[in-house]
Amino acid sequence: MLTVHTVRLGGHDYYVDDLVPGRAEGSLLAGERPGVWAGAGAVDLGLVGEVDGPSFAAVLAGRDPRSGAELGPTQARARVRVAAYDLTFAAPKSVSLLQALAPGEVAEEAGRGHAAAVEAATGYLSRRAVGVRRSAGGEVRLLPSTGMAAGAFLHRTSRALDPHLHTHVVVANVARGVDGAWSAVDGRRLFSHVRTAGQLYRSHLRRELTDRLGAGWEVTERGMGDVVGVDPALRHLFSVRRAGIAEHLGRRPGRSSRSVAFFATRPSKDRAATVEALRPEWRRRAADFGHDLGALGAVVGRGLGPDRVEPFDPRRLADALTATGRPGRTLSRRDVEGLVAGAHVGGARVDHVEAMADRLLASPTLGEPVGGPPGRTVGTEPRWPVDGLLAAVVERGAGLADPGHGIGRRSGEHRDLVGRGAERVVDRGLHRAPDRGLHRAPDRGAGRER
Repeated sequence: MLTVHTVRLGGHDYYVDDLVPGRAEGSLLAGERPGVWAGAGAVDLGLVGEVDGPSFAAVLAGRDPRSGAELGPTQARARVRVAAYDLTFAAPKSVSLLQALAPGEVAEEAGRGHAAAVEAATGYLSRRAVGVRRSAGGEVRLLPSTGMAAGAFLHRTSRALDPHLHTHVVVANVARGVDGAWSAVDGRRLFSHVRTAGQLYRSHLRRELTDRLGAGWEVTERGMGDVVGVDPALRHLFSVRRAGIAEHLGRRPGRSSRSVAFFATRPSKDRAATVEALRPEWRRRAADFGHDLGALGAVVGRGLGPDRVEPFDPRRLADALTATGRPGRTLSRRDVEGLVAGAHVGGARVDHVEAMADRLLASPTLGEPVGGPPGRTVGTEPRWPVDGLLAAVVERGAGLADPGHGIGRRSGEHRDLVGRGAERVVDRGLHRAPDRGLHRAPDRGAGRER
């Protein structure tokens, strides 16, 4: 899932306060690692590689980290109260458990799949959501920017010190518009894309783990999904934060929202415990409740059997369009992309989802889009009627999928994409042994846990 929070001026400390001179090598507290710069805006400022505290603080304060000069008009920057937007991409609990506790190669592939999905969804936001506003003569223009300037921070634990794989992408509230001028980010546009970016992250993650491990997925109508073969009871066992929020809401029925409960039950993060020190405790807890963590390796290939689902389900897309509600409603391109991503039960990469949305919106059945809402704002998104979108989906069905992408085609008409995932598993020497989890192929030696 993807959540977004604003970061106040001076709030950069949470992300970089471990990056202090003289820190012992390898003492990454609570599973946190030094961040890395992300986005074309960071490259514009000469920021690549690992995040360093002074440069991160400067960018979040709206200054050039090399010269110290203000990025944008000084008077305008003085009115800015938000330093950055924290976009937190959180893996499903099943993926967090695979990355933390599965046999070594499964854990590595789960981590890499998450990283690839975050990078893809962040690229979408940088291209589409990080824009600027310009006002002149009573008219507001929405302009694209050259991209976000952000630091990406990988964390592997929750505040309750459970396995919780997530990445904070901290987007500085400053961007250079295509007109060459720096200014604050158009926050309304960024927030409007968050829902779609979360759907794209989840779809891309499913595709990555399907390809890397042959994983199968249980996906809800809302697009949330967990890996088949990770016991729901094990997921619940390591969801202490969620249980705490639910308990708080139960004590105050009707008087407390989930967001209030989130902060009311939020503990301070213990920065004295490493993931390596926590892992034996996690294993003991699982064993105490009768869970064999070796069985996590058996997720490999679960999505390759005869009961596997097709990656793209046109009926799910049609149902999602129908569920959008009132007659006459229109959807923007980002809305369509989010629904297309959710219809890929087996997952699809972000560029595939965008290409498929292009094909849907170019359908002759659909016709021309309607304009954006009336007003003095120039550059608002076109929108398409839900009825027309639904008709296009019903007419074209699985044919919406691009044959070159290997999604949504009949098994007799193409080389099976899921089969290619199986080949990758074999190429890595991984196979499932009944009741024994994941093993390397015999001629490559025994695997080892991380």
